[in-house]
Amino acid sequence: MRYMISILTDDDARKQWDTDATVFHEAHGAIHVELQESGELVDSNELDQEDATVIGTYRGKPITTRGPFTEGAEIVGGYYIVDVVDRDRALEIAGRLAETRFSPVEIRRLMH
Repeated sequence: MRYMISILTDDDARKQWDTDATVFHEAHGAIHVELQESGELVDSNELDQEDATVIGTYRGKPITTRGPFTEGAEIVGGYYIVDVVDRDRALEIAGRLAETRFSPVEIRRLMH
């Protein structure tokens, strides 16, 4: 089964990442290598926040807004897509991410 592990972030979390950047890069590097070797990694990446654009329709015309937009303060900062035996394995992988100490990590099964 394939799952998307979304790493959510906010201003406080980004400040923490800036402080511990080396720790996070090393931790993600180790998980990335492990998942590649086990064949469970489908894709993974950090998302560029500066280039984010939201598109919608207003009064019948397309409009765009620069930057990530959500109703709350949290945005998706990165993701992993894994192909694992079950939900428990996806939760195990997500629980090992350093960000879980101060930022939510969401796990969802891909439908198709």
